This record gives sequence, structure tokens and C-alpha cells, in this order.
Amino acid sequence: MYRLTLLIIIAVVQALSLFKGPGMTGKMVLDPISAGDIYQTEDSVILPMDALRVTEEVTPEDISHTMEYIEKTRKGEMKKREPLSVVERGDGTYSIIDGNRSYSALKQLGAKNIPVIVASRPYHKDVETFEALIAIQTEAEPEFHQCVTSLGDAYEAEVSEHSDLDNAEVIHRKATEYCDGDYGKVIDVLSAEISIPGEALQTAATALLNQDYVLCMYGHEKDSG
Repeated sequence: MYRLTLLIIIAVVQALSLFKGPGMTGKMVLDPISAGDIYQTEDSVILPMDALRVTEEVTPEDISHTMEYIEKTRKGEMKKREPLSVVERGDGTYSIIDGNRSYSALKQLGAKNIPVIVASRPYHKDVETFEALIAIQTEAEPEFHQCVTSLGDAYEAEVSEHSDLDNAEVIHRKATEYCDGDYGKVIDVLSAEISIPGEALQTAATALLNQDYVLCMYGHEKDSG
């Protein structure tokens, strides 16, 4: 049996991967459509639009407002915006942490690629305090439970859920020792271990990457026996 470890980030908002690495940047030349709106930095890389995945609803009205901003930027009336923030999903694609509207508008305008900053590790967007972290995890817990239960049923796997919601000391320690004091980077307040038969592991991992509320960290560690 191989063990698959699931970690919740923000329910039904974004899928984030533990692994850093652009993987597909090459020596791509920035599309002039994107270049007219977003500047590049020393840390940014250029990714194809097709490699990015939006993580929140973007309405036609949102796109219209963003296009107005883009037009003003081209005329020099507004400053260019910083690169998008993204994280690798683990399947060669990237989830957008910040910049969903810019991405959607530029894609509609025909941009083929865009400058991004690849986050070194996942984090909870806009979470700055312990209280905020607990609140968002508490809200996510029922859906997380439903998710891992469904996965256990689907793959006839053993499921063991964990939660640090009631253990403030552990969360404070993780934030201090491993996350530079940033509570937004504490990712395993809710977690579960699912023991899945080896032949079903890749199928399960692929299914998880296609869901918008699960972060998946899986290791190929065979249980004894």
C-alpha cells in the first residue's frame, strides 16, 4: 500500500502544490500584450497562458474593469502591475494565487504568455493572524471531511483524519519555527492520511489535482508488509 497525504488550504478557493519549480519557462519572449500591462522582475518567469488555472470566479464585469485599467496603462495613465503570483500544482500547471482578473482579461485580449512569480510554498491568501487561520480552517473542515471520506470510498482506502484546530500551541510553533511567523503559510491544520493501493495511486493523485480545494502531498513510501 502506498500512502497519500492530503492537506487542506482554503476550501473551494485554490489548489496549491508543495513543490516549487517553473518547469516550463525556457527562454520564452514576453508577449507584447502582457508586456503592455505587467512588468517583469528579477524573480519573475514567463509562463504560457494555457499552463495557468484561475482559482476564483472572474465575471464579465471584472474583465471589463480590468481591460479599462489595461488601456490606461498602455496610454501611460496608470503604472504597470506586478507579475502574477502562482504555485505549481504538481501536474505541470500552476494555480493563480493573485492576478486572476489580469490573467482572464489578458487571455481574452489574446496574450500567449505572462510574467509570474512562482511561490516557494503554498500559503493562505490574506491570512495574517492565528484567529483568521483558525476561522478559515474551521469553515473548511466539513468540506474537507466530506472530501477525504469520498476519496476513501472511491478508492477503497483507509482514511485517518487529523486536526490541529484545538491545539493552539502546535500551530503557534509551526508558524514561528517553519513559516517565519507568517500564519498564512501554516498549511497542515487539517490533514488526513489515505492508504491507497499502488495501482490506484496515480489515478487518485490526478483526481485531486483537478479539485479546487485540496492540496496534495503524496509520497511513494510503501508500508511494511
